[in-house]
Amino acid sequence: MMIKKLVVGLVVLLGTFFSLGTNQIEAQEVQTVIDEAYVQPDYVLGYSLSEEQRTTTLGLLSYDSAKDTNVKTLTTAAYSSIMNVDGSALQLYSSVRIKKLGASETLSVTIVTPENITKVTEDMYRNAAVTLGIEHAEITVASPIMVTGESALAGIYYSLEQNGANVSKESKELAQEELTVLADINEENQGKEGYDADKLNVALTDIKTAVADAGSGITEEDVRKIVEETLNNYGLTPSMTSNQITLIVQFALNLANSSVIDSDGFKETLSSLKDSIVAKAEDTFSGINLDFDASGIVESSKGIFSSIAAFFVGIWNAIVNFFSNLFG
Repeated sequence: MMIKKLVVGLVVLLGTFFSLGTNQIEAQEVQTVIDEAYVQPDYVLGYSLSEEQRTTTLGLLSYDSAKDTNVKTLTTAAYSSIMNVDGSALQLYSSVRIKKLGASETLSVTIVTPENITKVTEDMYRNAAVTLGIEHAEITVASPIMVTGESALAGIYYSLEQNGANVSKESKELAQEELTVLADINEENQGKEGYDADKLNVALTDIKTAVADAGSGITEEDVRKIVEETLNNYGLTPSMTSNQITLIVQFALNLANSSVIDSDGFKETLSSLKDSIVAKAEDTFSGINLDFDASGIVESSKGIFSSIAAFFVGIWNAIVNFFSNLFG
């Protein structure tokens, strides 16, 4: 029986090891495809654009007809397949250009028509792109008319998959969840005292880093502590509703239990993203502790519970010793 248990345990351990290795390969494959397949920039245009709007949008995305040949169209059928929803009635206008960058360069997103992308900011796209597995690339977003901009993320998925990337359903759902949560919170909190989109995006990089450090064993209670204390550090708590905080907690918990966090470059890319947001909006972060360690929240909790456990173990040992001496 003992041998059987040992064999079963070894099989489980090996299964975990090989599963982890596979997850790391899948998480890194997105960036590998960008590095190897994007010899030219890739353009994905929304299906609903008229011919005139397509020409205008390509111009906005810096399309060079003399050398650029990779132009794709995100149809409603493709959108439905990618997002696993009925997109037949959707109007798709927001479009993207993806260009590879050197490994030492930072992931960048530029919205060249900010007046027409009404719901999603550049850094929200960047946060979602990191969750998708992109570590370094130049992404440009444009629309000739006013739209929310959420379908642009589907355009990124489409480009990656058409170029051979294995974008897991898990990664797509998490990136879309993140973008939706951030965009909705940003829209709902406009004009609220103490709210700032830059602070929210930086707070999310800290939260994602902390859950990546903690791994899949983290509890919902610990995730909530990370989220609440991080938001508090950036002065966002007074402007956030309990439902908004819960949405971030749920996303962070889903992320913690995913293979996305296994990518070697995940935390490094988040760190670069945080640094670039802070550098861009330096005055916004005046007086804020940018060295706040969200990961330490979980370690602190573990330390408390360890102390409590040790206390009760000590009491139990004292009781056992008492009766042993009494009847020994």
